[in-house]
Amino acid sequence: MKKIFTFAFALTAMLALNAKETIVWTGNEPISWNTEVYQGTQFETPANTFSSLKAGYIIKVSVVAMIDEPQYVMTYKAGEGWSWTDLSTTVADGVMSYTVESDQIGTEIADRNLIFRGQGYNITQIVVDDLKGDDPEPQPQPGGEYVDQTVWSGDVAISWNPEEYPGEQLDTYNVRQDMLASLAKDDSIKIYYAEAIEGAQFALTYKAGESWSWTDLAISQHNGFYAYQVESDAIAQDIADHGLVIRGQGYHATSIVIGKPKSTTGFESVQCSAFSGQKILRKGQVLIVRDGKVYNMLGQEIK
Repeated sequence: MKKIFTFAFALTAMLALNAKETIVWTGNEPISWNTEVYQGTQFETPANTFSSLKAGYIIKVSVVAMIDEPQYVMTYKAGEGWSWTDLSTTVADGVMSYTVESDQIGTEIADRNLIFRGQGYNITQIVVDDLKGDDPEPQPQPGGEYVDQTVWSGDVAISWNPEEYPGEQLDTYNVRQDMLASLAKDDSIKIYYAEAIEGAQFALTYKAGESWSWTDLAISQHNGFYAYQVESDAIAQDIADHGLVIRGQGYHATSIVIGKPKSTTGFESVQCSAFSGQKILRKGQVLIVRDGKVYNMLGQEIK
């Protein structure tokens, strides 16, 4: 069932997030200030996307160019007047970057969010690099570096009591049966979320054994995500075959990220049957050709 593809380190380095980087948002937002050229809008990051930004931190935004010569603009609301002010960015290898110039700007971005404007590109991920390797949250994984794979992104309201908060449970098996086909022992599963009510409750369940009986997993809660580290090959196989059920009360699930241990050989062994196909590079982006169609690493088709 599982297919293992080995990539040269030069390729995987573009996909890997090291220990000092934190994913703060994933999605797919088309950006445009002229819809006659490209269908899109400006995008303001959700509340609480950023926290504790300081001078020297780097904000890295994964971008996909959708037209020739796209225009990239990153803006924040500065000073007492909250005036829109463009930030000095660089764009290279599919990443728009900004280095926070002062603690004051960092605080204003954290409190007031960022606005992305311009023309003809899509935003797929935002990462904060603190340049120190300090991780304020203990990671749900053993020693060594991990490669993060985002296998799903969206916005699903989670609730087991709709009278208190309208919502549902999210069953990955129903979304896409092979979503977690690459899972293995010691992988970390991180569910990113946005709380909708005070005292939100989180639960992660899988369907165990031949009877597919629902079994809760022991999770740890972190800033913006909760996590589970796969304890055995048997559990990994059950989750790969039967999926996960994301449950709880009063929050929105926004992405599922699988962390895989990096090898020490300089090469990467990544189980990725969900993305099986020929890998290509285009304008600094890693794309997958499968069944005659082209997809990005989030599994979204590129037209």
